[in-house]
Amino acid sequence: MPGEGQRRDHAQNIRLMVVDDHLLFREGIHSLLRKHSDIEVVAEASGGRQAVELASDAVPDVILLDLNMPGMDGIEVCRRLRTCCANARIIILTISRDLSSIVEAVRAGASGYLTKDTGSSELVDTVRRVYHEGNLLEPVLADRLLAEFSNLSSMTEKEGFEAGLFATLSPRETEILKLVAGGKANKVIAAELNISEHTVRNHISNIFQKLQVNDRTEAAVLAVKRGLI
Repeated sequence: MPGEGQRRDHAQNIRLMVVDDHLLFREGIHSLLRKHSDIEVVAEASGGRQAVELASDAVPDVILLDLNMPGMDGIEVCRRLRTCCANARIIILTISRDLSSIVEAVRAGASGYLTKDTGSSELVDTVRRVYHEGNLLEPVLADRLLAEFSNLSSMTEKEGFEAGLFATLSPRETEILKLVAGGKANKVIAAELNISEHTVRNHISNIFQKLQVNDRTEAAVLAVKRGLI
């Protein structure tokens, strides 16, 4: 295996691992890559635990990882893959364009991020660029992410003020904020906490008011900054 930070010779195939619970999607990737001799699918997994088990032996250069899977979700899989396959570069592929999911994926070690409405040529190009160049986010999403972090970095003088705002949250509100920042929908939060969606909405409304934010994205960014996720 190449050492940390090293890439294999460009003449060799890019070793790709595909992790997605939909067989049709995995078969589609195989079909697509038959046209591209420089990329080889060396392993595929239908779930997170299987992916972690296979990755060490498969030694992939790039891992195409679905963010939303049953059992172990993509964020946790990403963290574990970064531990067992430190040299592999992970591209999160998902239907979500939620900023909090992007932030969490990057924090977990993702090198790239694409949505499932991405065209086949862009997907192949991203696999190549992430392999050869390193971190790469979908341009529109990268601009949003960088803008958010830029805004946060210019607000360091407000940290004490923000800490005071967070101190006003109840334990339940803090718990719900963590789930919101993790990209969970109200229905999912309600099920996990065994409360009604109406109650979840009330808590979220109180959270927005206490944190002086307008939406879930702003709340999620503050939660990430405060280290809640």
